[in-house]
Amino acid sequence: MIRIPLMTYVSRRLSSTFPNGGDGIAKALRRDDGSGFGSLRGEIACTQTTSGRSMKTAALLASFLLSATCLAQSAPAIDAPAKTAAEKAPPVAKQVDRSTVRFGEKNAKPRTTGQVRIATYNAMNLFDSDPVTRTHSEGDPAPIKPAEEREAIAAGIRAVDADIVAMEEIESLEVLKAFRDKYLAGMGYDHAQLVESEDPRGIDNAVLSRFPIVKTESYNDRKIGGQHPARDGNRPNPLAGEDIKFRRTPLRVDIKIPTNAFNLKGGEDQTVTLLVVHHKSGRGADYWRIAEAKGVVDIIKEIEAADPKALVAVLGDFNGLITDPNGKVYTDAGMFDVFSGRDASDSKNISHESGRRIDLILLNKNLRSLLVDDSVFIYGMPARPEGANWRTTLPPEGYGSDHYPVVIDIDAKRAIGAPSSPK
Repeated sequence: MIRIPLMTYVSRRLSSTFPNGGDGIAKALRRDDGSGFGSLRGEIACTQTTSGRSMKTAALLASFLLSATCLAQSAPAIDAPAKTAAEKAPPVAKQVDRSTVRFGEKNAKPRTTGQVRIATYNAMNLFDSDPVTRTHSEGDPAPIKPAEEREAIAAGIRAVDADIVAMEEIESLEVLKAFRDKYLAGMGYDHAQLVESEDPRGIDNAVLSRFPIVKTESYNDRKIGGQHPARDGNRPNPLAGEDIKFRRTPLRVDIKIPTNAFNLKGGEDQTVTLLVVHHKSGRGADYWRIAEAKGVVDIIKEIEAADPKALVAVLGDFNGLITDPNGKVYTDAGMFDVFSGRDASDSKNISHESGRRIDLILLNKNLRSLLVDDSVFIYGMPARPEGANWRTTLPPEGYGSDHYPVVIDIDAKRAIGAPSSPK
């Protein structure tokens, strides 16, 4: 609702037209509580003027304008123009030049009715607080993520259109929800979760989902075996002798997927357990990543012991290849890499600007049975030219992160031998 700011207008007119007699009246109007009168009578009575005629004229003008104010306030308020359908519609992802996509698929694979899509995406420092109290390991304050990079992240999420999106490097649940509400309006991500970790950069794991999140668990205080060694690579280790814990706690969420999402009538809803991870980075941190992988495997064993039919996925930024020591901890424990059997050197199978596949989705045996094998893909995003120094080379238009979305589809009909839905 819009009202004419008449009292402000009256105040200014009195002060300018009657600089002596009008000043007291103007002050009264400016202090008024909105009724239109305030202490006007007292101000008129005590105001000293050098001209009685000016004072009388000012009083008459004020009386007239205050009467008009009363009429204006009793009249119906002016409604703001109604928003058009276009204004109400959610923002459309900005179209960018995709010629700078070096890795992954240039086009997202189409969705198939009756299948559920799951993705993981490292959003690279999705901060919006200023200043951020926690800092980068280099000591520089964590920056606010530029609006154009947020738009690019949203464009990637919109393009893959996953029902469930695991995300890494998110500042807080508040920031996640604000990002969702502004950039992903209309996408149906009614459920969001994030648990704060002890990471000094303040980057946490999170989930956006179209389906209800029925359980959340974190592991900040969990000891995962052993102590930090005396040296971190070639450097003295400041944590030497301390118990090893997760650098960033895995985020466990149990998500209940209704049977109708799989085009099934009757039966029980499917609950999928996600463990969203972001393993420790750094060349000297192999020991830490291995310990974290073993810690996650122990959690998987606990979940499966409690429910032998549990559907479990570990997904996120592993900061290592599936063939690295921490990756082998998972495969040796029976976890299935959704890119298994694919050419690791193929640019379409790369998830990071450095030319590596370090963003993984691993499935336990139960969830593996639901995987739609030909659904797996990495959605490429704009990247710097090959060989460019990321510290000195500005990213291209449409750049949102140095990681790319990794995507799979699952279909509960596969577990019961029913035919999959046609595309």
